[in-house]
Amino acid sequence: MQHTLRKMTSTITGCLIVGLGMTSVQAKPLDDVDKVRAELVKMVPPASDAPILETPVDGIYRLELENGFYYAYVDGDHILFGDLVNTKDKVNLGEQAKSERTAALIEGTPMDKMIVYGPKNAKRHVTVFTDIDCGYCRKLHLEVPKLNEAGVQVRYLAFPRAGVGSESHKKYVSVWCNADQQTALTDAKAGKNVPPASCDNPVAETYELGRKAGVSGTPTIILDDGTVTPGYVPYNVLLERLGVAVEEAGE
Repeated sequence: MQHTLRKMTSTITGCLIVGLGMTSVQAKPLDDVDKVRAELVKMVPPASDAPILETPVDGIYRLELENGFYYAYVDGDHILFGDLVNTKDKVNLGEQAKSERTAALIEGTPMDKMIVYGPKNAKRHVTVFTDIDCGYCRKLHLEVPKLNEAGVQVRYLAFPRAGVGSESHKKYVSVWCNADQQTALTDAKAGKNVPPASCDNPVAETYELGRKAGVSGTPTIILDDGTVTPGYVPYNVLLERLGVAVEEAGE
């Protein structure tokens, strides 16, 4: 599917940039949506049962797929396919929709499926999809104490990039089944051996959650306002984005 989308966007894509006064989407009458779907499915087979909604721009429709949101203008035998940008608010509506979907998925995930560092009554928090063997995940983990000192709680969700059954997956299961999960995860990220263990665990479940959220790499950081940040971000930048003074981290 992703190859199909890349092929499609390389040949007919455009960036749909418009000035908008609103960003909501509304259901389009069924017959019009069916016409749009019939054209889209010729290039993007998953569009056959994907949600397609009208946007604030006449003639432009939003297509929701597992890996993101796409915008299309369909006119006879031609399709313009790309991003939709609100120039007034400087917002990429596809990325905004994806962030909202990810935030909803995270909000519905109980904390007992996470390994948590920091104060229970933290004023702010970040949720991180992490892989034990990921270099930048390890770099971020070294800065977790500074985030905690600033009053930011860090919530980890397992996302072994190599997939379920991989060595990284097995390592995370051993961490999860350890009596001291926080210490075990810190040790594992430092390259230390964690005693092999098995138990009921959410690792496969949170990996699938990450896939549904469009996570393609680690770390993927979700701020508590729903903002999604793919990749490593230094702790002081995270604090700035959270509106927390860097001095509070002891700097």
